[in-house]
Amino acid sequence: MKRVKENFTRFFFDTILRTELNLVKLEPLQQNDFERFLEREIRNYAEDHVRNGNWSAEGAMERSRAEFEHYLPDGIHSKHQYLYSIIDEQGNKVGVLWVQVKDRNAFIFDFVIDEAFRGKGYGKQALAAMDEKLKSMDVESVGLHVFGDNVVAQELYKKAGFQITDIQMKKILE
Repeated sequence: MKRVKENFTRFFFDTILRTELNLVKLEPLQQNDFERFLEREIRNYAEDHVRNGNWSAEGAMERSRAEFEHYLPDGIHSKHQYLYSIIDEQGNKVGVLWVQVKDRNAFIFDFVIDEAFRGKGYGKQALAAMDEKLKSMDVESVGLHVFGDNVVAQELYKKAGFQITDIQMKKILE
């Protein structure tokens, strides 16, 4: 009887966790949303690189734009690139997820939960939804890059099961 009770309890809590994690949906990003996403993220990516000491401010926007154009030459229809709107249970667009899938491996190029929706579990739920999509595509692993100063994202990724594979460090000499 104890074993039955333990199995039921495990099933019950697993079901609750699965239900909680599936409150968001990933839907293909639409063209008008892509254009807003692109302009915002080109700027943010350039600022992230400058703030973290990787690029100088001069030319950062051009360099950022060139990287986006390299990976998204055909916009939302670019080969191996999957761009999703993250949709909450009320149908609100709460963020964007961009993942590349190639040779059974995936790489998250961008993952943004809009400021007004942060801290509500949407990031965790979106990553779980992405895992399910990737598994259905027979993907074996997913990687990502996170800037060193983005501690909140690092903690989210750790909680979602990501492991650190390498760390780059830099020292400014004065």
